[in-house]
Amino acid sequence: MLAGLALVLAVAVQGPADSGAALFAAWCKSCHGADGRGTPAATTRLEVPPADLHECKGSTAETEDRWVNIVAQGGAAFGLSLDMPAFGEAGTAAQIRAVVRYARSLCGELGWPPGELNFPRAFLVEKAYPEDEVVITDQARGQEYIYEHRLGKRFQLEASARTALDGQPRAFDGVTGALKYNLWHSLERRALVSLGLEATPPLGRQDAWELEPFLAFGARPGRALVVQGEVVATWEEGGGFGGMSYRVGAGHELRRFVPMLEAGWTVPTAGERALSFYPQVWIRLSRLGHVAGSLGAELPATGPEPRHPRLIAFVLWDFGDAPLFRGW
Repeated sequence: MLAGLALVLAVAVQGPADSGAALFAAWCKSCHGADGRGTPAATTRLEVPPADLHECKGSTAETEDRWVNIVAQGGAAFGLSLDMPAFGEAGTAAQIRAVVRYARSLCGELGWPPGELNFPRAFLVEKAYPEDEVVITDQARGQEYIYEHRLGKRFQLEASARTALDGQPRAFDGVTGALKYNLWHSLERRALVSLGLEATPPLGRQDAWELEPFLAFGARPGRALVVQGEVVATWEEGGGFGGMSYRVGAGHELRRFVPMLEAGWTVPTAGERALSFYPQVWIRLSRLGHVAGSLGAELPATGPEPRHPRLIAFVLWDFGDAPLFRGW
């Protein structure tokens, strides 16, 4: 009787066979280690070191559905390591989601914005989600080269340089530095809000210091609808407060494509107000989704003349997800 009681207690401690912990031990332990820290068993030979699932930056940056798809279809389906097998035929959809939720829970720290709030990047509106990205944008004859680096749970540092290939003597347009902080996020409400500050020194074609504090938000009010917005104030050295800008955009996710429409409303303290629209299409270029691009147009509606339509485009690499040449 005592032996039977001991067996029941042992099973109770281990958890049911379909629990995330039990499935992790059965499916993942040999490569990711029993504790999920990426230390494989001595008999396991891997080409690519497995991820440390206790590293919160990596385990929170992607959506649960992305993890589920990789576990179900295997690494090869997303251009990742062949060491990652597919478990789609080994378990049910509920079992796969259970093991994914257990693996993501190994982070153990609260306060990291979840990947479900990492919405597709728009051309005009600053993303509220802190990122690790390299972005190259083109707007008519002006280019911008942006580097974004996430610091801890909620901070992001950004540095950018601009050029203008418009036939003028100086092609170097200037540089900007920025700091962003995620003030609030809620997975339940599918929304987040961030506060930031951009600073542009007098370099290149920039004659004086310019500061732009901003408030950015993002939300997913529907299953595939994404809304993002930003409010920006401008302060100029020697001129003081220069005015406000209001930017908002909406997009609808269609697998690899996200058609978007943005509007930008500039209200200077002196001069004519300007309203422009930005129809565009965001495109996931790599299978993993860490390389993406966008193509669209700027359509001025009101404001100073001349008002000419201009092509806009960008390409980005989320280097926090994977190296540039993986994930294809």
